[in-house]
This record gives sequence, C-alpha cells and structure tokens, in this order.
Amino acid sequence: MEKFKKYFERYRAFFGIVSLLIVLFIAKPNAKSIVIGFVFMMIGTFFRAWASGFINKNSELATNGPYALSRNPLYFGNFILGIGIAITANNLYAYIIFTLYYFIFFPALMIIETKRMRKKFGDKYEKWSKGLNSFFPSIKKIDLSGFNIAYYMKNKEYKVIYFSFFIIIAMIFKALFFYESI
Repeated sequence: MEKFKKYFERYRAFFGIVSLLIVLFIAKPNAKSIVIGFVFMMIGTFFRAWASGFINKNSELATNGPYALSRNPLYFGNFILGIGIAITANNLYAYIIFTLYYFIFFPALMIIETKRMRKKFGDKYEKWSKGLNSFFPSIKKIDLSGFNIAYYMKNKEYKVIYFSFFIIIAMIFKALFFYESI
C-alpha cells in the first residue's frame, strides 16, 4: 500500500502535465470556448487561492473558510479549473482526458490524505470532518475572514494563476493561428 501511495503522490504531476500537453495539442478553441473556459478556470483558481490562504500544511488543521464547507477545497478548485481547461479546448477528447485523469488520481489522493490527516490530528480531525462533504462544498454562510496571505505565498498558489494564464494564452494563440480569428 505504501508503494501505491508514493506512486500516486509522485506521478500525479507528471501525468497531469502529459494530459495537459495532449489537451493543448488536440484543442480546437474558439472565442466562445475561451471565454467560458476562462471563467471556469478563474473560479477554480479563486477557490484554490482562497483555500491555500487557510492551510498551514503539516502544522495545523485548517477548519475555517473553505475548509468549513468541504474537506478538500483545493481538489474541488482543481476540478473546476480542469473543467475550464476542457471547455477552452473545445474538444470531446479533452473532456475524456480530464475525466480519466481526475477520477484516477484525485479519489485515491483524497483517501491517502484522509488517512494522513487522521493519523496526524486524530480526534480533532474526526470532530471537524464529521458532517462535512469530502469534495463538493456544502452551501452555508461563507466566512471570508481569516485568509492569511502568508500561507497563500508559502503554498506558492500564485503559480496556479500563472499556469491559468499560460493555458489561456496558448489557447488564444491556437485559435488565432489555427482555427478562427478571435
């Protein structure tokens, strides 16, 4: 089991990059897909940024902000971001690649992380997680207070913004030079 865990944690980024390169190659973006996909990508990026401002990895159990709505808000943000990339690509195979990648890696990662958190935080984790959705945020009063920019920077979440803009620029370039003028 330990070997399986290390495999998933180690190779998810590699397979993510390979999947993204394939999606970029097969993409057939147009103005509409870029705009709609960009909106989804920004929602996913915002959710990830919001979550990263509450998490002090391996030191504290994050329970406020988006962690009061879901046990895995970063993974939820990834999901929305990935949907945005697939929409932008405007290709059925991009949706299939995203779906396969996401549902192969992220459920396993959530299980691995749950075990790690239970071991590290024990009863505190059990009390916090009771009644919380594992993935989709519950609809509650959203508390935006408590965001810590230092955690956001420490977690290097700003890289997701760069990544998102790189994808959009690549899709605009591809639409302009290969498919239609925007």
